[in-house]
Amino acid sequence: MARTRYEAASHRQRPTGFTLIELLVVISIIGVLVALLLPAVQSAREASRRAQCSNNLKQFGIALYSYETANHLFPSSGKGSNLTKPSTPFAMFDGGVSLFPRLLPNLEQDIVFNTINFSLDYDHNSGANFTAYSTVITIFLCPSADRSGEGGHDDIDNSDQYQNSLGIGYGMIDYGATCFTDIYVNPSGKGPAQNPATGTYPGTPLRDFDSARADGVLKLSYTAVAEVRDGLSNCMIIAEDAGRDARFVCEDPEPMTSGLGGQRRFWRWGEAANGIGVSGLINNKTRPMNSLKPYPGASGANAQFGAGANDEIFAYHSAGANILFGDGSVKFLKDSISPVILRGLVTYKGREVIGGDSY
Repeated sequence: MARTRYEAASHRQRPTGFTLIELLVVISIIGVLVALLLPAVQSAREASRRAQCSNNLKQFGIALYSYETANHLFPSSGKGSNLTKPSTPFAMFDGGVSLFPRLLPNLEQDIVFNTINFSLDYDHNSGANFTAYSTVITIFLCPSADRSGEGGHDDIDNSDQYQNSLGIGYGMIDYGATCFTDIYVNPSGKGPAQNPATGTYPGTPLRDFDSARADGVLKLSYTAVAEVRDGLSNCMIIAEDAGRDARFVCEDPEPMTSGLGGQRRFWRWGEAANGIGVSGLINNKTRPMNSLKPYPGASGANAQFGAGANDEIFAYHSAGANILFGDGSVKFLKDSISPVILRGLVTYKGREVIGGDSY
């Protein structure tokens, strides 16, 4: 029997490709899946970077204890205060170098260490130390940090003949010794109170230069373990201060034998001023975060503003920062921490009672 026209048409071969509607549906599904996966991928990457940053601090702790074992003292941070006359001078510096050059042999950086002339400032105008201090040391850099400068070098200072001739800046650092605190605490002991004398520094309203100044473990001079009356597990010693660069201004003058004089560049790992005087909260979000002009043109209120990474505890991790404590442990302190607790964690003989659940 002959097939009808309808039956013949129904037996024809159907097309095998996707229809336009099917293709659009598939693309939409893929787009949704990618949108869902991207935050997870970014979160995983940040978790990895934060773990690397924590490991950097652990290596500093091992290096510090190796130094202490050999010398029976913790090294100087390079920065501190004359507590007998805290206003004159505001800050003091030890030998023109920071804590970190002293740790190099215990960080597997013997070659760099052996090229340093410790009798001269890191940026002495003879250029004797430029090769060493222009070296980028990976462990000094937090992988999450965002900064001005390339490849771990800071922006070239046009007044420095060695930077100009070689076309590179000094090596940078995202960490600093918590060498003192001047967070003001209400004498009643019930909490912090704004010091009226600090009205010119809106980023750090709890700062009191004179009455509140107290040293941390890694202070200007060397420290014996027996001096740490609060217990090493209750004292922070090195914290993140990530992202400092030439847009920031340090209020402390450097000696005329260093470069051509001017302001200290606390974003360099050799600079004594990279120690942190804790005056405000972690990840201080007061703005402006930095000066609009790079040194040496930057000046004014931003010099001691204390916002963002300007010489305070600051990290590019969400909601807090990694901190090395005196017992070698690394803890993540949330930026919601009480300033009273923060002050107590910096001091080493304040006799504060701080519970582990308070931070």
